[in-house]
Amino acid sequence: MKNCIILLAVVLISFTASAQENVSIGPMAGVSIANFRGDVSNTNWKPGLTVGGFYNYSSKTGFGFSGQLLFTQLGAQTDNKTNEINLNYIQLPLFATFFFGKFGDRVRPKIFLGPNLNFLISEKDKAGNDIGGTADNRVYNPFDLGVTFGAGINYRLVEKIWLNFDARYGAGLLDVTKNSATNVKNHNWGINLGLSFPLGTYDKNSGRLRTR
Repeated sequence: MKNCIILLAVVLISFTASAQENVSIGPMAGVSIANFRGDVSNTNWKPGLTVGGFYNYSSKTGFGFSGQLLFTQLGAQTDNKTNEINLNYIQLPLFATFFFGKFGDRVRPKIFLGPNLNFLISEKDKAGNDIGGTADNRVYNPFDLGVTFGAGINYRLVEKIWLNFDARYGAGLLDVTKNSATNVKNHNWGINLGLSFPLGTYDKNSGRLRTR
């Protein structure tokens, strides 16, 4: 996980250094509606929390990039909705983004697509009991790789401060369990809201952000 965080930091620094047209950071929060797919039965969609922060870069051409660091609750309801499998992850989504409209418009619709790296930090049932097994016999894999796509709107509240809204779907690509006889994968829908602030000094004449 440490190496992935370092890699994300290098990518963000590279974007900041090479293209300062519109760079912002901020907090975000939302809801995750998750379930399992694959070799499972009698599971249902389960609501959970998403909270974290993000980095946005957008160019005058409409293309951009977003890196996020999130805590997200995945899993599923089980046993006719009487119990739950709560898989809590630290997620690192990396999105290629396209913004519609013109650079500087008050409303900027967007679409995005990219991979997300998921690091499992806890496994609980509905009562809060640990269901992850022992250190030598884990039930769930500690890492999941997924792909996420979605759409949203960035709305300028006041100069330099934007409200970020998006709806997304994420599909896990790896088996979340260590049981070789089955293949169970995550998938979830998410709705998120964020607030972005400029990273640097905003130049109204050129529409660029300056760090110096």
